[in-house]
Amino acid sequence: MRLLLTGASGSLGSYLVREFLQDGHQVYALMHRKAPQEDSVTCIQGDVTLPRFGIQGALPQVDAIVNAAGLVSFNNRDRQALERVNVYGVINAANVARELNVIFFHISTAYICGDYKGIIRPNDLNVGQTHRNAYEWSKFQAEQQIRGWKDDLSWVIFRPSILVGDSKVWGIPPLHGLYVGVRGVYLTKRWLERKLALPRLAPVLRLKADPCATINLIPVDIAARQIADVVLKTDKDHLVVTGKNPIYPIVNTQPPTITQVFAAAGAALGAQIVPCLSFDPNPAERVLERLLRDLLPYLQGEPIFAPNPSWPAPASELIPPGFVEQTTRLFLLNHTVEAQNVAEPG
Repeated sequence: MRLLLTGASGSLGSYLVREFLQDGHQVYALMHRKAPQEDSVTCIQGDVTLPRFGIQGALPQVDAIVNAAGLVSFNNRDRQALERVNVYGVINAANVARELNVIFFHISTAYICGDYKGIIRPNDLNVGQTHRNAYEWSKFQAEQQIRGWKDDLSWVIFRPSILVGDSKVWGIPPLHGLYVGVRGVYLTKRWLERKLALPRLAPVLRLKADPCATINLIPVDIAARQIADVVLKTDKDHLVVTGKNPIYPIVNTQPPTITQVFAAAGAALGAQIVPCLSFDPNPAERVLERLLRDLLPYLQGEPIFAPNPSWPAPASELIPPGFVEQTTRLFLLNHTVEAQNVAEPG
């Protein structure tokens, strides 16, 4: 099978490259800035933000397009960039799939329904939600566009939850999601040590979060394996005949609670992180709150993600014990984080 993959050098895309190559398939990687590390990948210069990826001549003859390109930012100041990549980039990629008459596989997000706290079924999109940031909004807009093409585009949508490092605890975890929180706690701890002129502390830090709420984490290699399985088994003719375009949530069916995640990450960080619904923060906790302001909405509870009945084994069975603590330690070993630029609490 010949696959054109966008976002091939990203945290999820790089794992998809390995999965596709391991199964003996040919991968064409759309390269904008950074090329994938695998030598057997055919790189194509292009940009998802441009029509036809900016390719003037003939497009590569492939069997499917897998769109893993995307910008992840919860900062609303990045709204224009998010729209350019996550909305117009998706439209451009889908139009290429239409031109080539191939299946379009798109990576969306499980948090498409924003602050909605009920059950999110695979086909749900507009449930009266409010989007908590421009990232969620951009993913919603992209899905709305894709789902509007019913007659001349065969598509499949994947909705991963919060991707974390490799389940085998190797490689370098990316600086987003869970690891932004890890970095924030580490910087706050370092700030406090410098403020008190002490070499090491094991501080108790409260954070505005629901102790009983869950947080849906899934290791990136497991997500990539499940996506690859569906991509390689999906038949375009079957989609055309049935008229069905499936949506697959890629989620942990038994997600850990915020209390469990805080305890595990805190053990690796040498700090006690306590989720509290309401409290009067001290100066160090105000520093932490400022550093994590974009993540706080995800610590107040989340929906229940109903799986697609045709999905393979639930990801919860594949997440090893002690994973959060181990991946936190791996992140700290591989990322240099300093506290010089941490602002004083107001």
